[in-house]
Amino acid sequence: MDKRNKKIKEKPKMKVLAIMGSPKGRGSGYRVVQQIEGKMKEIGDVEFEYLFLKDADLKLCKGCFVCISRGEDLCPLKDDRVEIEEKISNSDGVILSSPGYVQNVSWLMKNFIDRFAYTNHRPRFFSQKVMLVANGGSGLDKTLESLKVTFGGPEVVYELDAYTPAWPLTLKAENKKRKKIEDASRKFYNSISTAELGSPSLSEYMRFRFFKDMLNPSMEKYLPADYEFYKDKEDYFYDVEISALKKAIASIMVKLVFFMMRDIGPGDEK
Repeated sequence: MDKRNKKIKEKPKMKVLAIMGSPKGRGSGYRVVQQIEGKMKEIGDVEFEYLFLKDADLKLCKGCFVCISRGEDLCPLKDDRVEIEEKISNSDGVILSSPGYVQNVSWLMKNFIDRFAYTNHRPRFFSQKVMLVANGGSGLDKTLESLKVTFGGPEVVYELDAYTPAWPLTLKAENKKRKKIEDASRKFYNSISTAELGSPSLSEYMRFRFFKDMLNPSMEKYLPADYEFYKDKEDYFYDVEISALKKAIASIMVKLVFFMMRDIGPGDEK
């Protein structure tokens, strides 16, 4: 057969959503993510979309707990949260970028984390991979720790601390940062190009078992959204085989956790 007549199946373009938490918008963190974009596009066909939280219609969380207890659809704040969740779901990879302010994330990123707190109770985005990017001076490890708990569900495949002080870097420091960005870009690209829903780690499975076992009928009145979410799930959030050993270890560990939490409640209502 003439090879020229064969149809070549093109790989679909991968989509990356970069969520930018800097109040400046296009500052040092933006330039770091732009470098990541450039390196990834050198490797393959990648489409980048930037979501600048400073421009997004994402109102300040009121701390009412409704999204967690009764469901995110009942959140009293009417803004772009639903559309932002759709953007995340339609992406292959998500970059969470924040400057380090007092060894933590910016207020914009903290509000974003608060507004998506319900995903830590009812995980989603399993098909996406996440890269964390923190830029600034000291304490970037703590900034990355805060970013790590943004979502429940997707795998965090890289944590990049990019040193961006108020003064020019030395040539040695600049080369070191460039190599870290190249390494991060390559690993992130490879992770989203070969994304598969694999078996969860022991800690991930224990998290599932904790919520599943905690949310018995007595908890339905306190956490109805969680109860509905977990009640029909059997082995995990998605269809995957869990080894008997992992199930046994998780069962023992979760029972131990419940024993240690036995005084937390719920207690008798008076």
